[in-house]
Amino acid sequence: MKAKFAKNILLFTLMTIVTFPGIVLSAQHSNTTENLSGYFSRQGNSGNPSKTTRNNIYIKFFKNRWIAMLYIPYPYAINVESSVIEQVFVEAKKQTTGSSYLRGTFGQLAETATVQIERYGYLEDRIVFECGSLAPCTIRFGEDNLELIKPGVINQHIIRYDHVTTQ
Repeated sequence: MKAKFAKNILLFTLMTIVTFPGIVLSAQHSNTTENLSGYFSRQGNSGNPSKTTRNNIYIKFFKNRWIAMLYIPYPYAINVESSVIEQVFVEAKKQTTGSSYLRGTFGQLAETATVQIERYGYLEDRIVFECGSLAPCTIRFGEDNLELIKPGVINQHIIRYDHVTTQ
């Protein structure tokens, strides 16, 4: 009985030693620079990507590790001003305290838009969140932009977003 107990303690100790450095490293997120001011606009909004997906897509970060993706129907989205997009994000976030998909005009738009709000976490120098794909999406930051990396069946889709400030 003592041998079995000692073996379990040894096993637990070894697992702790092996696991602890991984936990510490994954908790570090020094290279992430999520910007809470303004929002990010997909490159190609109001162009061919928007015609294909029938949406302009925007991303905004909120405090306490919340991320929102806004889908405004194309071609209506061409005429929506930056300050209105910012206000749609704010109004959508007010409507929920958890992860959700919301549809509406949010008191700002003439057409119905969709907002997905999720929690995000960190993995090394990237942000990770659920985005409705086969696996979680990741975000890698550039100087004044970000790259959304969406997993696909055959390969990854990398979509660049530029930072937009409304002030």
